[in-house]
Amino acid sequence: MKKLDRLLSGGYPENAVVLLSGGPGTGKTLVALKFLLEGARKGERCCYITLNEKKEELVKACDSIKALADIKKCLDKTLAIEYIPMGQSNLSMKRFVEILGNYPKIDRIVIDNVNKLLMFSENRKSYRAYLIDVINSLKSTRASLLLCETENDEKLDSGGQEAFECDGIVQLLFLELEEKPMRALIAHKMRYTKFDAKLPHELLIDENDIRLTETKVI
Repeated sequence: MKKLDRLLSGGYPENAVVLLSGGPGTGKTLVALKFLLEGARKGERCCYITLNEKKEELVKACDSIKALADIKKCLDKTLAIEYIPMGQSNLSMKRFVEILGNYPKIDRIVIDNVNKLLMFSENRKSYRAYLIDVINSLKSTRASLLLCETENDEKLDSGGQEAFECDGIVQLLFLELEEKPMRALIAHKMRYTKFDAKLPHELLIDENDIRLTETKVI
């Protein structure tokens, strides 16, 4: 998104891992898919690792938004969607880290979502240790997003300390404006770049596009 790039003084920093957090329905998946599609259109190697929805479900979600229509054209070319059913395959966090470390060179990568990794860890201490390994592996890519579903608008992560380990935090949430719920985006942290911290910006998602408004939500 061009407005997000301006907000972050040039976009997500290279070789950095950003936590994209928010409650259900705030738009995390669609924002992440647009982030990858923008790279795929430029010929960058992009990968969406999903631990929740299957590839077909994600593609179907894009059908209702014109700006994401090119997803199908890029699939299995410059964009790969990998579904990893951790619960069904008994895949441990340790094994996930090993698989990620053996991935081919990728320019942009999304992992959706980090909560599932926490569920399949022995405990929070081991999860955080493996999370650091995951983040270190991702720093070889140009830009990475970790999606995290939160329980309320006050939380920035799953409680597994992702907010402390990641280089940046972008939060999606619903705000009440004139008694009407409105999606908003707030940048809380972003190393290596200047940005307007903790200022809400309206996030619009309709049949045409996913975009930030020019004015801040007050």
